[in-house]
Amino acid sequence: MIHSFLNDIDAGIIVLILFFSMLIAVGTGYRIGLRKTKSDNKNAEISSSLLGLLALILGFTFAMAGSRYENRKDNLIDEANCIGTAVLRSDIYPDSIKVEFQKDFQSYLKSRKEYYLLDNDEAKLAASLKEAALAGDKLWKRAAFYAKDKDYFIQSNMMLPALNQMLDSAAKSNMVLNSKVPETIVYLSLIFSVIISFFMGYNSGLEKKINRKYIFGFCFLICVVIYITLDLDRPRRGLIKLDTELALMQQLNQN
Repeated sequence: MIHSFLNDIDAGIIVLILFFSMLIAVGTGYRIGLRKTKSDNKNAEISSSLLGLLALILGFTFAMAGSRYENRKDNLIDEANCIGTAVLRSDIYPDSIKVEFQKDFQSYLKSRKEYYLLDNDEAKLAASLKEAALAGDKLWKRAAFYAKDKDYFIQSNMMLPALNQMLDSAAKSNMVLNSKVPETIVYLSLIFSVIISFFMGYNSGLEKKINRKYIFGFCFLICVVIYITLDLDRPRRGLIKLDTELALMQQLNQN
């Protein structure tokens, strides 16, 4: 898991700091604008252009977070299907061998499910990955052992590709789960939101009046969009999680 200053801070705290920073920026801009004796129409045009640029940045960042969220969902579903396929193919072995495979599959599935459900505890995540790797290695070695026996030629030709796909999908899921929106883009969204707030306050100062409801509404909505963007990019915490997709893992465990 990638650690960073921004990623380690709760999304709620980030947007709370952003909200008050935007209000402070509005107030600062308003006071500076009040000192001006003349109003320049070009300032309104510049503010409109900056608002459009902010909308573009927020939309781009939200789209990146959304696409990564969809990738996590798709890969989790794919991994669950791969595990299910491999588990079903253990049925083609004699009962004595099938029982051995199913014990290893239960251990593997348990560790994979725990990995998705854990929070940001790095030690627990590493332990879960290690447990899954050991269970996967046992499954592969067991299948490889029986592949040397010509009596299990057909079973091995079906089980080995299924196990290979299962392990590959797990590696891909691990990579995608930790894929984040570049922090440079997140910082850009935060900083630009504050800058825009300053210009809004400045223009209000030039007009010698300020619409507090409009300002509060603007700051609140920007913070909501950024919070959802951050939440989409943090699958282990927050409001938006992969609960529906994890139910597939739970169903496999019950079966």
